[in-house]
Amino acid sequence: MKKNKLYSFSLFLVLLVLSACGSTDNNEETEAINPDDPIVLGSFVDTEGGILGNMLLLALEENGYTVTDKVQFGTPDVQRNALLQGELDMGIDYTGNGQYYSEGFEEAVWGDAQEGYQAIKTYDEENNSLTWLEPAEANNTEMLAVKKDFADENNLKTLEDFAAYVNDGGEVKFITSQLFAEKNMGLLGMEEGYGFKLDPDQLIMLPHGNTAETISALENGTDDVNVALVYGTDGSVPELDLVVLEDPLSIPPVFEPSAVIRTEVLEEYPGIKEVVENTFQTLNLENLQVMNKKVIVDGLSPADVAREHLTEEGILD
Repeated sequence: MKKNKLYSFSLFLVLLVLSACGSTDNNEETEAINPDDPIVLGSFVDTEGGILGNMLLLALEENGYTVTDKVQFGTPDVQRNALLQGELDMGIDYTGNGQYYSEGFEEAVWGDAQEGYQAIKTYDEENNSLTWLEPAEANNTEMLAVKKDFADENNLKTLEDFAAYVNDGGEVKFITSQLFAEKNMGLLGMEEGYGFKLDPDQLIMLPHGNTAETISALENGTDDVNVALVYGTDGSVPELDLVVLEDPLSIPPVFEPSAVIRTEVLEEYPGIKEVVENTFQTLNLENLQVMNKKVIVDGLSPADVAREHLTEEGILD
């Protein structure tokens, strides 16, 4: 009887030790890096902002960071002000927007991916205590698109081809925003750089840059529209099988997505940089188009699309 009691007590001690060891290992795996100091993460209010914001939210949480979810926080100016005021710790912006946040740079800087990134990175580090992390190679800039059958019929692949088509008397009805039509880093620059000119009666100018409306007009041939302003990662581009005309001269600014973080937060948690940049390295123009399409056309949530992408890339289990 005493032997049985001694055996039972010994077994109890072994199980207790094993349980304690297992508990310690589990705590180490799930222990948050910043449990009492969450990273407040925002993004633009649009579809792509929802996808990119959820990607960073999921990736940071996977790596042990506590995050306050402010994804799809607001418009670019609202997010920018929130970062400057410390209401957000991190947001997602586009390098080309640096032209609106800074001063003292030549326009041409924003047409070069690396120069534009370095310009706003340096400016914000010196003036606003904000750090721009390495952007994704996915230029969400303003572009001209046509239907595939129209492109095939007229041998259109680039803006050089389009200029030749225009100069040969080809019919054009271009729907665009008024801002794009009137700026040097927009239609005016394209006309000068590629050597063509559109007459006022060849333009339909909108007071906004909502490409959902321009793409709809192109798809339906509204008012004889056969050319439309689009953005590089628009989800409707692959869905509608549109051809985006290549711009070898890179006339409009380069708009690559980048995480922007308050410098003091990055200094406190330097590991964030690797997590964010590894996540953005998985992105390109084509997969962002497809992800936007999954939300806009297929009706999936930005969070589900982000999780699916990160799982496929091995960032999430």
